[in-house]
Amino acid sequence: MTDTGRQNARDSGTSSANRRDTTRVQKQRDTGRLRGRASQPWKVALFAPGLDLNGVTMATLNLASVLVAGGSQVLLVSPGGAMRQAAATAATRWLEIPAGRLGFFARRDFRAELGEFAPEILHAVVPNHSAPAVYAANQLDRPLVVSVLGLKGHELPDVGDTTYDAYVAVDHAVRERLLNDCRLERDRTTLLPMFVRPTRPPVEREIMDPRKQPVIGFVSPLHAGCGYREFVEAAMRVLGRGVDCMFAVLGDGPEGQAVRDMVEERGMQQRIVFVQNMYDYGRIWEPFDVVVIDSRQPASGVMVLQGMAHGLPVVATEGGAVFDIIDDGVDGLIVPRQDASALAERMLLLVQNPSERLRMARAAYAKIDQAYDAEAMAAAWGAIYAATAVHEPLPRAFDNIRSMRSTRRVN
Repeated sequence: MTDTGRQNARDSGTSSANRRDTTRVQKQRDTGRLRGRASQPWKVALFAPGLDLNGVTMATLNLASVLVAGGSQVLLVSPGGAMRQAAATAATRWLEIPAGRLGFFARRDFRAELGEFAPEILHAVVPNHSAPAVYAANQLDRPLVVSVLGLKGHELPDVGDTTYDAYVAVDHAVRERLLNDCRLERDRTTLLPMFVRPTRPPVEREIMDPRKQPVIGFVSPLHAGCGYREFVEAAMRVLGRGVDCMFAVLGDGPEGQAVRDMVEERGMQQRIVFVQNMYDYGRIWEPFDVVVIDSRQPASGVMVLQGMAHGLPVVATEGGAVFDIIDDGVDGLIVPRQDASALAERMLLLVQNPSERLRMARAAYAKIDQAYDAEAMAAAWGAIYAATAVHEPLPRAFDNIRSMRSTRRVN
């Protein structure tokens, strides 16, 4: 585990050194009772590091919703955050825990609520910051699955990690890193693409309405290096061309004040709006006609997919899963990082050409609608859970996810 992970594990009363013996779990549970359960509902305790506005929370929402839609019961275990309302409604139940260290009374209540729910599977949304999931796995002696959402160092498990019983990569690049760099056991890793539900198709009359002022949104946690400076500079360039549009920065974080100061210094408070503390973060995409996603934010690929699922053309900076998701110029646009000039040109292309914006929005939504299937995804997770529960090798990969609709069994 990383230094942060080790500290979190110690804080929660456990560590990878005293991780439960999965061979013992296999002997206790390998009775045939759970075999072939891929198509049946599961009781899943889903652990998230927080419910802030970022791709990790979006992935949590998507996973919880697809499991619940498939008939499973989901107990979401997480600290609070800006998206707590949206996340809580996606799961069957929500157990709020303190951020950081779990004290004596918090651990007692934590154990009691988990015991009442009696999960069959524990699932950590990310390998880091999930020590409560490891603690719960040791206490309940249940299998523990983890999703690996990105390629950044803090998003990957350590070399030779054995903390989890199953490691689920979201794309081929991540799985290759798990096998080759992290040196994880092949039988304990699999590939299952990120899921997102098609939400709102683009509406032609809205996009083509000449009276409508387009709104370009930058959606990101506001941390150092997240790309907000390039967005503000690009917005200034677009406005300098006399284009009638609005800009919004939606997010929060330690750089929030720096964003406000940057906008105010340029006297652009009326054209570049800084948005915090929305009433309903489940509707964050609705005000925008174009959305900009910086790939340096956590689980940026999930954020790109969410924008596309809401029928929006996405302009994303290069890096991570962006190249696997966006076909540049077809269903989205990719620009270099830290290049305000290139970003401004892409913004102008979409703002000044409503027909191009409509074409790209339709292509983005169609990609989501054709490639992602909730029923198939629920079956795929069921297959992973079923294999993990009886300590069998995981299915190698779910490349053709739609084929799972009629093949609900452990391969």
